[in-house]
Amino acid sequence: MAQELWPNGSPPGGDSRLVAHIASIRRQLTEALAASPDSGGGRLTGADLLVSTPAGYRLDNSGGVLDLRQFEQHVGAGYRAMAAGDAARAAERLGHALSLWSGDALQDMEQGAVLRTHTKRLNEARMAALEQWAATELQLGRHRERLAALGELAARHRTHQGLQRHYMTALLRCGRPGEALRVHDRLRAALRREGGVEVSPELRRLRDRILIAPAGPGGAVPDFAAPRLEFAG
Repeated sequence: MAQELWPNGSPPGGDSRLVAHIASIRRQLTEALAASPDSGGGRLTGADLLVSTPAGYRLDNSGGVLDLRQFEQHVGAGYRAMAAGDAARAAERLGHALSLWSGDALQDMEQGAVLRTHTKRLNEARMAALEQWAATELQLGRHRERLAALGELAARHRTHQGLQRHYMTALLRCGRPGEALRVHDRLRAALRREGGVEVSPELRRLRDRILIAPAGPGGAVPDFAAPRLEFAG
């Protein structure tokens, strides 16, 4: 906590200021517990959750559920299902994990170096789970059911090449190659604006396949296979 508050070293009186911060946090926790129907009849206080130890302070959830732990448990189960070749189970558990998020980690907090490192790790774990969830959904042939969701993800994460590739694949399998090519071109332009990064070899190959694929009966495009399911644990 001291490193987060004062990355260049604790100022004079820093210890007493830290104690004051702890007291404020404990008061807010006590108020939240008193307003919660699941707080054990008001027996718990902030001091029960933010515990003093010889080394400093420790957060004790007192048997409660932490969304971060739930996320990690669901993601772990999803990755294990992927490793076992069970795409349906993987999609289910990854979907549960992602449903716990409502935005970026700690997005409303002012962050120093310590928290920025922590939140970067959390957000990277979320993005990895999102990409793997999209891959499993396509593996299960749910391109039509997930097309809108993949479009929203592609719009929100304009330079994430894995999500853009999955969205392109879903569009192709829905018979919309022209839109898939526009997704590729938007991604390439966005990457160049942000530092000159080129699209991945997988995306280039996918674009080439679209351009050379002959139309089927009635102008339909041929079926494009879903991305190969890969374990990323």
